[in-house]
Amino acid sequence: MNSLTRLDQVPYDPDLVEGARNAVRVCLNVKPGEKVTLITDRSTLEVGASLFDELKNVGAVVQEFVLEDYSERPLKNTPARVLDSVGRSAATLYAVNPQPGEVVTRAQVINLATRRKVRYGHMVGITKRIMTEGMRADFHKINRLSLRLRGMLNESRVIRVTSPAGTDLEVEHDPLKYRWIKTSGLISRDAWGNLPGGEIFTHPALVRGVWVCDGPAGDYFSQKYGDLKETPLKVEISNSRIKKASCDRTEVAREFWDYVQEANNANRVGEVAVGTNLNVKEFTGNLLQDEKIPGFHIAFGEPCGVLTGADWTSPTHIDLLARNCNIWLDGRQIMADGQFVM
Repeated sequence: MNSLTRLDQVPYDPDLVEGARNAVRVCLNVKPGEKVTLITDRSTLEVGASLFDELKNVGAVVQEFVLEDYSERPLKNTPARVLDSVGRSAATLYAVNPQPGEVVTRAQVINLATRRKVRYGHMVGITKRIMTEGMRADFHKINRLSLRLRGMLNESRVIRVTSPAGTDLEVEHDPLKYRWIKTSGLISRDAWGNLPGGEIFTHPALVRGVWVCDGPAGDYFSQKYGDLKETPLKVEISNSRIKKASCDRTEVAREFWDYVQEANNANRVGEVAVGTNLNVKEFTGNLLQDEKIPGFHIAFGEPCGVLTGADWTSPTHIDLLARNCNIWLDGRQIMADGQFVM
């Protein structure tokens, strides 16, 4: 390491300014004088620079980190200097491109921020397109919708989801054990959130049926394989665990199967979620934004038990998205063909 990257010297597209302003002033509600940690990487420098400038414009005391300045990628552990800064911050933004094997290191930051009550915005996979689409949403409007929907989900015991591609899934919810978490983009000390926001998720009591992923998949899969619309990944689930996976692209099925077998509980449903970002109209192939599109998705692996109440963990986490979902809560339909009908 010869010198540290200076974000104040990185030029960026003015179209990023509105999304950066939303992230800093609306989502994290940063105030003058607050200490904020900004984590980015070399492939995301332009977005990182726009966030850095907005933080400085607000009057925050910013400590920025470009990950490659401190460690080789993929990370095996989050650099100690980064964790120390996060632990002493009022707020943190994590704006990087994901690399294989880094779920554990990202969890180190998330768990620390949660314990220390740091307002934490998770922007892993952020792109210029997302900054000019999902990050320009009216997050107060999304929050109102999410609050209403969370109330309905909390009262529901059985959720059924179908899709034109062949999804037919039944989810049982236990409100005495597990909590629905709202990540509408308005981030508080009590719950971190992905940005752009617009998602409500929980750990399910039981899942069974078939899930057909005809959108992007999570972790590094969306960067590697993009949108699976033309070659869906079909996953058969029994007792909340994967029994079989198939896809016309054999390399996708094989890599997904290896991924969910590589660690304890990697093949277990850890999350079910409903997207609520009304500004997101179509899949981009990038999970960070696509999982916020109005619809339903599931994830295998880490259940974020510190928030949801799940009593198990996993070092992996992979989301699977589907198009044009239909959703019923205890028999009452709330979504038809990807549109809310509440």
